[in-house]
Amino acid sequence: MKKEELLKQLEERLARGEIGEETYKEIKARYHEMPEEPVAEKETPAPADTETATEGDISAMVQETIEAALEEVGQRLETTFGSGEFERRMEDIGRSVREALSRLGPRVEAKGKRIIISGAGVVSSDTPIEEFKCSGSGKVTGDLRATKVRISGACRIEGACESEEFRSSGSAKIGSDLRAREFRSSGSVKIASDLRAAEVTTSGSLAVKGSILDAQEVSASGKLTVGDWVRTQEFSSKGRFNIGRGLEAQEVAIHLTGTSRVPSINAKEISVRRGRGDGRLKVEEIDGQEIYLESTRAQLVRGESVSIGPFCTIDRVESERLEIHETSTVKEQQRLTDGEDLTT
Repeated sequence: MKKEELLKQLEERLARGEIGEETYKEIKARYHEMPEEPVAEKETPAPADTETATEGDISAMVQETIEAALEEVGQRLETTFGSGEFERRMEDIGRSVREALSRLGPRVEAKGKRIIISGAGVVSSDTPIEEFKCSGSGKVTGDLRATKVRISGACRIEGACESEEFRSSGSAKIGSDLRAREFRSSGSVKIASDLRAAEVTTSGSLAVKGSILDAQEVSASGKLTVGDWVRTQEFSSKGRFNIGRGLEAQEVAIHLTGTSRVPSINAKEISVRRGRGDGRLKVEEIDGQEIYLESTRAQLVRGESVSIGPFCTIDRVESERLEIHETSTVKEQQRLTDGEDLTT
């Protein structure tokens, strides 16, 4: 189909109020970058599903635009506001997006290995599929197994979810485990059990009732809540988090915004630094090799080389090498090599 005909359908969707003016402008700009189709020497009849396919292409562009916009908005809000205000504003944005998308009406497409929900719809998938997309208000009854999962708007999966790539830029609720090679969220995601993914990136609000396991990297900005354990090779946070049982990693880098809590941190390299405002880490025990802390309240810190930076209160430090900033308090000190009490 020629570019002019595609743009005409896009203008019709704008007139019906199915997409906003900003979305229309962005998608139109994409169409202008597309090359014109060559003129065929002999006209051939169009397939019966050409109109549906074109509509699907436009819906895909609408969804991609929404995802990109929400991710950018989330990053800007997280940079501008504290965690509480950031979360509230993301919820307001998500609510507005869901209301706008619901005006599209019920629309579900199931074509072979693909399921697409635009507007509102309920689906069930008994067999693995290649792609699942929800760009409105959707529900999946039972489990979902798809190579790619894309959610913008609001979607509830009643059972478990298994995918290679899981991406959500709206509001998603998972009724059991979520397994993925790559997990990315910029909005709100709630998981009723464990999250098992090699790569976890969240720039909104992520709540996991169980644990985050099998991860190579966990990168969180905004708000992270985990009921049990976080086990990963690398953990980084630029927001606030609440971990119920403990954090285990090789490398931990925390930039505090607001108050973060975890009973224990066990890692080879640990760095905790102040972010904006009155960020603070509350932890019972920190165990590592190279440790640097700012704005931390801890009962026990144990490591080969420990540097207590500004505004810390530590009950006891066990280390081979220790530095303490003048604004911090360490009640007890013990050298690991010989057990010598260094308290002054």
